[in-house]
Order: sequence, then structure tokens, then C-alpha cells
Amino acid sequence: MYESYYQLNERPFIHAPNTECFYAGDYVRNSLSQLVRIVTRGEGVSLVVGPTGTGKSSVCQLLVEHFQFSHQVLYFQHGSFSSRHSFLESVVLALGIDNVRNSEAQNRTAIREHLFDLDEHPRSLLLIIDDAHQMNSDVLEECRQLTNLVYSGATRVHLVLSGLLKLEDAMTHPSLASLNQRVVHRCYLSALSGMESRCLIGDCLERAGGKLAELFTRDALRKIYEYTEGVPRVIVQLVDRTMMLGMQREQPMLDTYEVELAWADLQQLPEPKSAEELEQVPAPASSAIEFGLLSE
Repeated sequence: MYESYYQLNERPFIHAPNTECFYAGDYVRNSLSQLVRIVTRGEGVSLVVGPTGTGKSSVCQLLVEHFQFSHQVLYFQHGSFSSRHSFLESVVLALGIDNVRNSEAQNRTAIREHLFDLDEHPRSLLLIIDDAHQMNSDVLEECRQLTNLVYSGATRVHLVLSGLLKLEDAMTHPSLASLNQRVVHRCYLSALSGMESRCLIGDCLERAGGKLAELFTRDALRKIYEYTEGVPRVIVQLVDRTMMLGMQREQPMLDTYEVELAWADLQQLPEPKSAEELEQVPAPASSAIEFGLLSE
């Protein structure tokens, strides 16, 4: 809606996970390169961990896009499998195997036969599970067993688990010692710095044909970082709402008041007063009691 007002080619800030609006600093870029190498070479299991809203789902989607033509890619956007059976059943269905079996053993056999039929399925399987912190130890152990599938010395299943920091804590449980030993890389995501936050906003605007300096004041950018604390998902939500309200108020340059207004709207807070309204507020009457001189 605000795209035409700000002369943009497309909406720059999408609330859903979006690889085009994902900002990766030097550490994350290096970590992603290692993830790609590990999957390509079949070196072991990888973890992507970080707080809510820091881009874990975007990293998963980047991996899907990178390997979609070289591997069979299964991407589960949640790890809420109730049991080993439900997990194996989901894998069987996602692989397009006919007739889900009644038992865990039969489903394992069906998956194995599918992956070992190199004439029909020459590409190895990349299994990516987001929100993997929701998985219980039995299902995580089942994931490990899938990585045991090796044909002619080549790994047929590559595993990437993504989740909150408690996923890493869960991996330290004694029952998952074997899986934990196979983890060869951990990609840690965190909130952005002030400079990185500005780069994220600027990159998204540039892709849409806009320029950061022509749309946001420095004070507005500082206020965005103050409110969002550098969490990418919250930055995207706040900037998107700021531009929407800026269009409604016919503000070509967005300043701190538009950011404050958008934040209040997102948080369902009372609308902040504008600078003009604050100037019109009368000064409070003095409550001091004046006394005359003691000699009077």
C-alpha cells in the first residue's frame, strides 16, 4: 500500500521469513559457508540456534534454496512430532513413498529402500527441521539413526536441526550422546548491532528501489533500534508499520514520531503526543506556598 507513496517497486518488509530480507554479518556469512560445505561433503550434523526472531527460519530457507537441485530436500517447519512413528510417517509421506506402513520398522525399511535406489533417487537427502527444540529425545534419536544410512561409503542423509538455545541444552542429555558427538557445526544467531540494524533496513529498501537516507532520519533509526533491541523480526514489523503510518500521515521523511506511533500501535499502547501537542500542554500550576518575610 505504501509502496506507491514512497515510490518503491515492491513491498520491502515482509513479516514472514524472507531470505531476500535476511541480513548476515561476517560471522553468519562464514557460518553459512561452513553449513554448505558440511552438507555438500556429508561431514555430519549441523545446528542452527538462536533466540526468537533472529532469522533461524530464514537460514533454513536459504539452505533449501541452495540445495534444492542437488539434493532431495525435506524441510519441516516445526519439530512437534508426537512420537517416532509420527516422525517416520511424515518422512515417508514427504518423500512420496506409496502406502505409509503401520509399524516403525516397516517405515524405516521403506525409507531405506527409497534412499538406496540410486537409479530412481540418485540424490542424497537433506533433512532440515525447524523448531527442533520441540522434539523429544526419542525423535531426535530417530533422526540420528537416519544419518546411519550409508551407501557405498557415501552418507545418504544429511541433517540440520534449527531451534531455540534450549535445543543445544537438550543435546547434552546422556541419551543423546551419540547424536551430540555427530554435531560438527553450530551456527549461532543473535540480535543485530545498531549498524547491522541500519544495514538490514537499508538493504531491504534498496531491493525495493528506495534509499534509506531519503526515507528515515538518523534519530528515527536510533529509535527503531532502541525499541527492537536489534531483533530482526521485530525490526521488520516496526519499519513496515512505520512506513504505513507515515503514508497515512503524508510524511515523506520518517522521523521519531512516526516510529513512536508505529510502536504504540504494535504494542497496543496509548498514542504518543506529537511535538505540536506537547507544546500546547499548559505548564502545571505551581503547588508551592509562598510566605512573606518573617518581619512582616
